[in-house]
Amino acid sequence: MSRGCFARTADTLIVRMPAFAALTIAFVLALGAAPVESADQPNAFELAATDVTILNPDSLQVIGHGHYHVTHLEGADLFEGENNYLDGEHDSEVQRVECGANASPPILVSYQHSFFAADGEPESIDRLDAKSGSVSCILYSRGVPEVRESKIAVPPDTYAGSTQLMLLVGRLRQGARDITMHAFICLPGPRIVSIKVTPPSTTEKWPMYPGNLVKVELIPDLGWLNAIAGPFIPKAYGWFDPGDDFNYVGGLFDRFYRRRHLLMVKTPPDPKVAQAR
Repeated sequence: MSRGCFARTADTLIVRMPAFAALTIAFVLALGAAPVESADQPNAFELAATDVTILNPDSLQVIGHGHYHVTHLEGADLFEGENNYLDGEHDSEVQRVECGANASPPILVSYQHSFFAADGEPESIDRLDAKSGSVSCILYSRGVPEVRESKIAVPPDTYAGSTQLMLLVGRLRQGARDITMHAFICLPGPRIVSIKVTPPSTTEKWPMYPGNLVKVELIPDLGWLNAIAGPFIPKAYGWFDPGDDFNYVGGLFDRFYRRRHLLMVKTPPDPKVAQAR
């Protein structure tokens, strides 16, 4: 049986989230095989089982649902997720990470996030291959692709979408006071940007989910582009539950940079919890 980066007794776990650009979060954003830990020593970067409800943040109207899962491979893990919207649009992401050494986070090897219109036609595709350094952003107009691509050195702490969540959850569990990473985004061409997160020292209530939660903001550093693009970069926030091992419970972000704001909220497994909100 393949065990992947997270030692478990089952081959498949369910997880979730958007790219920072899909912030995405969407949310992400891991290379090298590591010894498998025992089941008594869970990996800090393992994500919990999560389904999400997608809402319009202004009206709080439900507009879709998301479902993400992780499949354990030999020395690696495959992150897959799909968001389905009530208007027929959908998007899906596939990421492969290889195990990090000891207690270090898994390293992102490849990433693809594809967006589709209600008629099934592609709208855009974001791709990254960390080993070759190949990155691309494809935007479709009337079925014709506009391809922006380049080759760059991809820092080993680069993540996107759900692997960004993986890193945030793991660092929160480790008690980090400052969390840094790089994120792959399309703006509109491919870019790797620095991200900084400073977890607050206190928790807060959030009307969308019960409990005392940790709210974080993902702050990008675009270098010299900050002065120009900074005002146009959408805010990205995530909420995590310290009472549930800092698992992700929601986020506010853009579906991608050419789309609307979205609010994602973890769907409680127990209907009584949902009623208590």
